[in-house]
Amino acid sequence: MPSINEKFIEELKSKIDIVDFIGQYAHLQLKGGQYWACCPLPGHSERTPSFAVNKDAQFYHCFGCGKGGDVIKFAQEVESLDFMEAVTFLCNKYNIEMPVSEKEDKELKVKLSKKERLLALLKDTALFYVHNLKLPEAKPYLNYMEKRGLTKSVIIRFGLGASLDYNSLPAYLRKKGYTEAEMLDSGAVAKSANGRLFDCQAERLIIPMINNFGDVVAFSGRILEKTAGVGKYKNTRETSVFIKSRTLFNINNLKREKNGEGIPYVIVVEGHMDAVSVYNAGFKCVVASMGTALTIDQTKLLKRYSNNVIICYDGDAAGQKGMIRGLEILKGEGLNVKVVCLPDGYDPDDVIRKLGADEFKKLLDNALPLTDYKLYLIGKKYNVKTADGKRQYINDSLKVIKDCDSEAEREERLRVLAKQTGITYESLYRDMENADNSKPETKQIVEAKEEAAATDRVVTAERYVLASYLFKRKCAKKEDLKRLTMKDDVDATIAKYVLSKLDNNEEVKITVLPEIVGEENIEKLNEVLLSGNGIFDMPNEERYYKDCVSLLFKTGVEKELDELNKIYSVETNQEKRNEIAQLIKEKSSLLFRL
Repeated sequence: MPSINEKFIEELKSKIDIVDFIGQYAHLQLKGGQYWACCPLPGHSERTPSFAVNKDAQFYHCFGCGKGGDVIKFAQEVESLDFMEAVTFLCNKYNIEMPVSEKEDKELKVKLSKKERLLALLKDTALFYVHNLKLPEAKPYLNYMEKRGLTKSVIIRFGLGASLDYNSLPAYLRKKGYTEAEMLDSGAVAKSANGRLFDCQAERLIIPMINNFGDVVAFSGRILEKTAGVGKYKNTRETSVFIKSRTLFNINNLKREKNGEGIPYVIVVEGHMDAVSVYNAGFKCVVASMGTALTIDQTKLLKRYSNNVIICYDGDAAGQKGMIRGLEILKGEGLNVKVVCLPDGYDPDDVIRKLGADEFKKLLDNALPLTDYKLYLIGKKYNVKTADGKRQYINDSLKVIKDCDSEAEREERLRVLAKQTGITYESLYRDMENADNSKPETKQIVEAKEEAAATDRVVTAERYVLASYLFKRKCAKKEDLKRLTMKDDVDATIAKYVLSKLDNNEEVKITVLPEIVGEENIEKLNEVLLSGNGIFDMPNEERYYKDCVSLLFKTGVEKELDELNKIYSVETNQEKRNEIAQLIKEKSSLLFRL
């Protein structure tokens, strides 16, 4: 990483309100002195908000995935950037000028130049494929697109092109000045066993993949005719600019739609050509997940554009399983999700070409919510006319109904199930409730919980005391902190910092604490900063503070007494035993004064 002016970094963080920045990626709600949301970070999905942003300390922390940091760290995580790229991204976003010395840093220039070269190469490759459509050899590709009913404007909008052979692309890129290493790094070109460079998408219809910033990052190639042992589609391997799980095909055009007429909902299909076909039929708010498994990161990207999502995967078994996974992930992110029930063996492109756009619109209008779709699949799976099939249908349906979000919905669905099966509502309700019987806790578990509760009381007290110092409460006295020993290592680190500042009559700064405790301890720091919520400025604040100090002091003395008693029990020298006994007496007298 290049050298960087630390003073500028601190100024950058002070100029950007972390709540404002993160609020562009997540719906933040103020609660208990801090902002909360479902975690927007890649790789984490949740239904209950556990992602917290602390405005005073200007840092975030997710209690679910454990990640946390400042505004730069968040930009790194959510935009998949390294440190310097994140700094540059924030400066550009907030019109903050970077110091000249940073802009001219050689290492930074090399790094940025490498990425820019890679994206430029991929763009030139896409233009090369588009230009190929003008050549006589491209006639079969034009015929194929015409056969599928693609309009000229859609072909241009998606940047569709053609790869005519194995050798033309490497030769073209070499003439453009790209090195062999750059070609290989892009994923567009590969090297054979004999050292020859060749086009990875040779002799295929080319569909470029463009990210939400408008950059070409990869390609998907489709063969025109079925060939034994050859896959219909071939995608660019993952590279430094293309991570499949974080990419949605057609996200660039979706972004254009949002900035134009707005987006009522997003249709999610499996494949690239499905998305092109759906768009071509007039349904422009469509993206492809490039496979049946919709990922958490793709879901987070979707969430930036709409809260309403309709999954429209193929009507085969693999597509149905993919829809269930996708719906669960989408629901976990708090999105309103539905699923289209396509005819068996059909994909969205089949419906549009064979049945028409109007029929596809009807399927969209009749899309089912998650629970309805699960029950629909269960109904298709079992023959309820047989006793065994009926029993299995009821058991599986009860598991789905039990997972409903509200009691009212569970009751409504149980009544429908009772009507379908002829089983009484009361019997179905009992079976649903008894499906998950928790085991009684053992004596060891109870004792462990009691011990943990005692520890929690001490840690809660020491964190409240620390918060009183950090937020400069009147009741917090330096002499109190000096006579206390913190049980938790992180709390002890914070106490040491506070005392050092108080001893030197210097300001205690909350904003430096994330660096002092370390990124891995952000969660504990957050608990310290939150511990005063609901108590500060209340009539009993001072009393609560004194009780916490007394508890901590008492706990510390009891720990010392325990250690002294252990030493006394094994000591054989009478003179030393007398000295220890005297210490035990003095420490015990302290407890009586509390």
